[in-house]
Amino acid sequence: MRDAWLGMALAVTLLAAAGVLAAPQSATVTLHVATDGNDAWSGTPAAPNAAGDDGPLATLAGARDAVRALKQGDTLTGPVNVLFRSGMYPVTESVVFGPEDSGSEDSPIVYAAYPGEKPVISGGREITGWAPQNEGPLWVTDAPEGLRDPATLRQLFVNRERRRMARSPNTGQFAMRGKAAPAVDPETGGEIDLSKSAFRFVGGDLENWPDLRNANVVVYYNWETGLYPIKSVDVESSTVHVGGASKWPFTQHVGRQPYYVEGTVAALDEPGEWCLDPEREHILYYPMPGETPDNTTFIAPVCEQLVVLIGEPDAGIPVSHISFRGLRFMYGACHLEPEGHCDWQAAYEIPAMIQADGAANCSVEDCEIAHYGQYGVWFRRGCKGNRVAGNHIHDMGAGGVRIGLGGRASRAANETDHNVISNNYIHGSGEVYAGCVGGVWVGQSSDNTITHNDICDTTWMAVSVGWSWGYAPTTAHRNEIGYNHLHHIGRWLQPDMGAIYTLGLSPGTRIHHNWIHDVTAGGIYPDEGSSDIVIESNLVHDVLHGGLTVHYGRNILARNNIFAFGWSGQIHLGRRDKESSIKLERNIVYFDHGDLFRRECDLESDYNVYWHANEETLWFPVDLSFEDWQATGHDVHSLIADPLFEDAAARDFRLKPGSPALKLGFQPLDLSEVGLTGSPEWVALPKAIERSRISFADLPEAKPQMIDDGFEDSPVNATVDGANTHGEAGSARIRVTAEQAASGEHSLRFEDAAGLDFSWNPHVYYMPNLPSGLVRLSYDLRLEKGAIIANDWRDGSSPFRTGPSLSVDAEGVLTANGQEIATLPTDTWVHIEVTNGLGKLATGRYELKVAIPDRPEIALTDLPGNAAMKSLRWLGFVSNAEDTAVFYLDNVKLEVVKE
Repeated sequence: MRDAWLGMALAVTLLAAAGVLAAPQSATVTLHVATDGNDAWSGTPAAPNAAGDDGPLATLAGARDAVRALKQGDTLTGPVNVLFRSGMYPVTESVVFGPEDSGSEDSPIVYAAYPGEKPVISGGREITGWAPQNEGPLWVTDAPEGLRDPATLRQLFVNRERRRMARSPNTGQFAMRGKAAPAVDPETGGEIDLSKSAFRFVGGDLENWPDLRNANVVVYYNWETGLYPIKSVDVESSTVHVGGASKWPFTQHVGRQPYYVEGTVAALDEPGEWCLDPEREHILYYPMPGETPDNTTFIAPVCEQLVVLIGEPDAGIPVSHISFRGLRFMYGACHLEPEGHCDWQAAYEIPAMIQADGAANCSVEDCEIAHYGQYGVWFRRGCKGNRVAGNHIHDMGAGGVRIGLGGRASRAANETDHNVISNNYIHGSGEVYAGCVGGVWVGQSSDNTITHNDICDTTWMAVSVGWSWGYAPTTAHRNEIGYNHLHHIGRWLQPDMGAIYTLGLSPGTRIHHNWIHDVTAGGIYPDEGSSDIVIESNLVHDVLHGGLTVHYGRNILARNNIFAFGWSGQIHLGRRDKESSIKLERNIVYFDHGDLFRRECDLESDYNVYWHANEETLWFPVDLSFEDWQATGHDVHSLIADPLFEDAAARDFRLKPGSPALKLGFQPLDLSEVGLTGSPEWVALPKAIERSRISFADLPEAKPQMIDDGFEDSPVNATVDGANTHGEAGSARIRVTAEQAASGEHSLRFEDAAGLDFSWNPHVYYMPNLPSGLVRLSYDLRLEKGAIIANDWRDGSSPFRTGPSLSVDAEGVLTANGQEIATLPTDTWVHIEVTNGLGKLATGRYELKVAIPDRPEIALTDLPGNAAMKSLRWLGFVSNAEDTAVFYLDNVKLEVVKE
């Protein structure tokens, strides 16, 4: 029966889409729902009758039950339209639809807005009783029962606008100082690893506020966020302990990891903020200018999921042919677990306001979904032939639409496929869970169509398809992503992303005719194992990391695309992988900043046009001239030539007659159909919000970082502040110690070990982001026998270029870029200084001073470095031993001595 249902559902979907099937003429039943209705009435009249004994129904649940009763009476022979009049329809618990509530191909059931009216299905509760406090600007009211827990009351909407929970700092984020020092187990004397449950903050950023246990820290990772309740703050050690555990050690991916604090009354200091005071059972609000208790309406969400469809795909019994049209679903809650919340990626565990399992041929169309704490619509397990179309989805705690699950279905009946997500305007996502996919997420699901959507103003990615890392088998095949307008994607804090992102084997997947721009990371990003994908006829411009960013994958074809105005690079080829296969054909690459290619993955490339707007020399992997690159068999027919855009500066990428790209077979892009379709009012809606072009000139992460650290302010056993500590395993570690010090009491102890995966572990690196100047690095070094050390300067190119490079072998021999300098003694502090020019002062030569006690100072002024390394983006100290070995570092200082 299951296989028969699968085949029939798919056949019906395809035939109906083709116009082959037509519903027979039959009577349509119309029911009405109104705020002055009664669920005991028939619902047939649109308004209460004069006798007051019949009229419209009152609720969504009552309407469902009325339709269910009609079906049980076996009186339905045609479609059912349930029409909602204007007004607010509260939902305090999820309205569940099962197979018994299904329509059919001939008799669909539609829950819709009455023509010309705008009913709201609301999961919120109005909060009243506001009055000014005795002193100060705040208003106060009693928190209603059920909304007195900070984990439950997490959103407040005033006059249909989201108001921010009190937070500190008010703008931007704090930066973690470093990892917390391990605690000592009182029973065993061993260490308790606190790297996932505590971190050190900069003094003054956090205080031991009276209501601290009601507050959370919101932590940004490179591609996710974590929300953790605060357990305690130790002001003396500047350490905060959180409830639950992070997925990753704090500061693992970035030394000065960003975070902020929310939910403490101490942070309630700016108009538009609110806070719960659970001790007094009060809600506090700082009004906006012009607001009075009489002209404001407060709504707090209480119901998490408003509509849930539950079919039985295992038994071949779907919930089917139910549609929601023209309704406004608003004010959905999000509750924080006692241990906090963090997903591995994409806010995967977060549910949706409208959620379905085992749904077939159902739809959510022309609805508004807004002011919610989680995702909008999710067709999860065993969902086939459904539509999400023409919806306005905005102000979301997470993202817009989700299709499928992350794991592969064990049975075909549980697979989700052949769904359509089209013509939706999705914006303002990630307001609670910033690591969400802001627009459309597709997991292990095939044959879905994602077209003509306008997705913007997201905290993270716009579209993500696939959920398998590497080359494992998948069921994410033949997905189409086309004619979408994706813009203003990302907010700087999570750099590992792309506007369109893919994962895993995706045979038949096609990404085409998308217009992508203003992205604070990559444009189109095939990540780990993305394979068998065609990327064609897309326009990608004004992105940070490049129009095409490939990690690794097989059989990726990028053809007939325009990649323009990437900031740091244009095409990022990812890592080398023996199975990788990437082909670039008939693309136009046009830029005025950054590198042409980043990294050096194997690829095929030909018939492309490359052009630097300032007519600078182009370099190909790895630092090859165009002629040398062609000699390797790449881009034999390609050109370095102006493609002759109509007006590239104004972002008009139409080609003039005579463009060299046309001569190479490039097909002009017709993007007139990109984005929303339909009425002029609907198509123009995204333009109602004025958005300026993102400027990459002042990157938040590119601010220069000076270093002046003697490790005196770091606790013993902590990792180094303001840097990334990598490769600790077993006894291999890099920690602050009081065992030795060149001055003061502390230094940084490096301990290597046998059996590590890589010889360069453990290591620590800073990211100074210095673009220019005469720069001096100084530090004190103390060797123990057998230590092997490297100290490298690197730029931000890909592959990186190394400038000054010092190393010490197991015998203590110090070399500088391969030139032997001296033999360093063990158990003795040695002072080293390196001075090197960057930017316009880069000469390819650098100075070195080495001060060894009881010896004449070594001063070399003309050591060979690398003139091509013009910026300092990475500064590392590496333990390269392959057995147990120890050395110490102290008084690390990096300074610009001449601008």
